Amino acid sequence: MNQINKNELEDSNSNVIKEDRVLDLRGYQCPMTFVYTKVALEEMESDLILKVILDFRSAFTNVPKSIMKQELGEILSEFEKDNEKTIWIKKI
Repeated sequence: MNQINKNELEDSNSNVIKEDRVLDLRGYQCPMTFVYTKVALEEMESDLILKVILDFRSAFTNVPKSIMKQELGEILSEFEKDNEKTIWIKKI
């Protein structure tokens, strides 16, 4: 699990999303993708942004769904390309 800090993405409205933490979960499978995402969010302060990178297809829907169901964060943006999905989550 790799972590990188302070990157940014320009969304479709030309607004810049600056993440405070990056969680690279490529190579991890469910349920660990959600477990690591949840732990990362719990360690963060409110209003900070977590960028999660996934390559396990069922995690593409399971992670955002579980984040919202457990009210851990707000999904700001999702991007899928080349069998990878990147999700930007704002800690609530």
